[in-house]
Amino acid sequence: MHGSKTSSSTRIAPVLSRRTLIALPFSALISSASRRAMSQTYSASIALPQLSYAGVELASLTVDPAHADIRIIVDLAGDRPMASYMAARPRGLPALQRTATGDWVPWDQHTQSLIDNRFASSGGHIVFAVAGANFSRQSFPLALEVAYRTPAGVKFGVLTLTSKR
Repeated sequence: MHGSKTSSSTRIAPVLSRRTLIALPFSALISSASRRAMSQTYSASIALPQLSYAGVELASLTVDPAHADIRIIVDLAGDRPMASYMAARPRGLPALQRTATGDWVPWDQHTQSLIDNRFASSGGHIVFAVAGANFSRQSFPLALEVAYRTPAGVKFGVLTLTSKR
């Protein structure tokens, strides 16, 4: 390549989807994965999703904003979670994270400040469950992130909550 002229000032900017921009601060790396059919709870008859360090996109859910019941079962693929997390990013509002007692508190979007929710894992699965969450003051659609920590980092998935109203 001697004598060829290249411009180091020309860079190609990647085009990022809205979901990518939402989840980027969560792990600094994000990629979309294929969508899977999902209802309020994944059925044992379909393959359960696996989270990844780059993030996966989970199918959307429609919830009652005043009383959201959410149950997501994830295949751990041999992982042994050290901690588990849930965070929410309402459109146009500050990010929130769930505490182990079920409260939603402001979150600075740094993985170091995530609060362990202690979601139950057994039989190679982890269950992220929320009963009666009140999102009535939040803006929809709302990006809900579920995650767990391994020795190598945080694996996570993002799903979109839409409002029944």
